[in-house]
Amino acid sequence: MSAGIWTKITIGGNIFIRCPRVWVEFRRHAPLSRCGITLPDAMGEQFRAVKEGDNVELLYAYRDEPVTNWSGTVAWIKHGTKDQVHIGAVGLEKPLSMTLIRQSWINESPEAIIRAAIAQSGLPVGRVDSPGVVFPRFVASNIPAAQVAVQCEATCLRAFGIDMSRWALWMDHEGKVNWGDFDEQGPEVNIATGGALIAHLPAGDAAGLNRVETFLIPRFRDSMVFSLKDVRRGIDGQFRAQIVRHLFTLDTARTLIWYHPQGVEYGRH
Repeated sequence: MSAGIWTKITIGGNIFIRCPRVWVEFRRHAPLSRCGITLPDAMGEQFRAVKEGDNVELLYAYRDEPVTNWSGTVAWIKHGTKDQVHIGAVGLEKPLSMTLIRQSWINESPEAIIRAAIAQSGLPVGRVDSPGVVFPRFVASNIPAAQVAVQCEATCLRAFGIDMSRWALWMDHEGKVNWGDFDEQGPEVNIATGGALIAHLPAGDAAGLNRVETFLIPRFRDSMVFSLKDVRRGIDGQFRAQIVRHLFTLDTARTLIWYHPQGVEYGRH
């Protein structure tokens, strides 16, 4: 348990308890989670010590919440100011984008095809829903496992007229990969005027997403549902989070949530 803001970052064999800026982000329609870390590095030691492919573990907590874990690998390293280094990392979902599927199916359902693609990536299969159709023929021509889901969704739309815009492929907090139009179970989150609502910015157009800023909710992720009551903007309802970003600085911790007020999702179609 933690009485305040607490982070611990391990990169390779190096441990960092405090750093100027850390963020971790989850997107419903982009299965690869990401993390950004800014480290003090006046002597250039961290820039030389950290390597692409190094394991990254981010532990974080707020007040009396249990510690939350995010793990991944270093994707890139670059200089920031002369006293800092920036590190980008991608999550454990990486095999979904790195495992290439080269296979064809005859008279098979999309859910069976997607289960097979997930299994070939080496990740555990979670809940995979059925659109209720069978493909006479489906070919994966050396494409990433995540792209198999995109291709299945496109086939459902074009060949069978099924609206797949709210369907997504994602890894849940247990590390299982899911596919479907459903919500992930998570903490009860209530954000309201006069309470946890810090800022609420509307989208710039009808296809955009509104953004809510609140205090850190460590276990909250994309595909989870939250309640929002904004008296000033006249919004009161429950919404599915499309993007969730947890942001830590030296003296603050915030959770940013993007959502669509009508529940519309603009996925990959």
